[in-house]
Amino acid sequence: MKFFQLLYDWSDRLIRLGGMIAGAFIVLTTGMIFFEIVSRSLFNAPTTWATELSIYAIIGSCFFGAAYAVRVDAHIKVDLLLHNVSASIRRWMLIVSAGIGLFFSLFFSFFGFEHVKQSMELGFTSASLLQIPMYIPEMLLPIGGILLCLAFLLQLIDYIRGQEGGEA
Repeated sequence: MKFFQLLYDWSDRLIRLGGMIAGAFIVLTTGMIFFEIVSRSLFNAPTTWATELSIYAIIGSCFFGAAYAVRVDAHIKVDLLLHNVSASIRRWMLIVSAGIGLFFSLFFSFFGFEHVKQSMELGFTSASLLQIPMYIPEMLLPIGGILLCLAFLLQLIDYIRGQEGGEA
């Protein structure tokens, strides 16, 4: 049982790290866009990289931050129905909801990895001057999907134990 608690705690910390990385991506995006604005308007020297890398950072923040949002119970859900049923029905609805989320996340992660593998095999690169191999930014999706799987799994465990809030 101690092993499972260790695994639970490790997964929780990994999700928290994903949340911090998502925040760092947002700060990085802000910095890149600010640099682009200053470079373009004051020095009339636009960058070739800021827009593309900002887009990748925003995508990364969304997929890494989604797992953290699930873990701390900050994701979108329909509270109206949940607050108007008995506690036992509410618990089962939350368990089913977390199970569906876990299934979706597994599906998303699997096909995300398949997409990345195909991009690597075909040698896709970005259409910009940077010519970034597309599998690099595309890896953000399945990695975020795995974090989302962990978040829904921990949420499912919490609901089965009778706990409702996230612990991150």
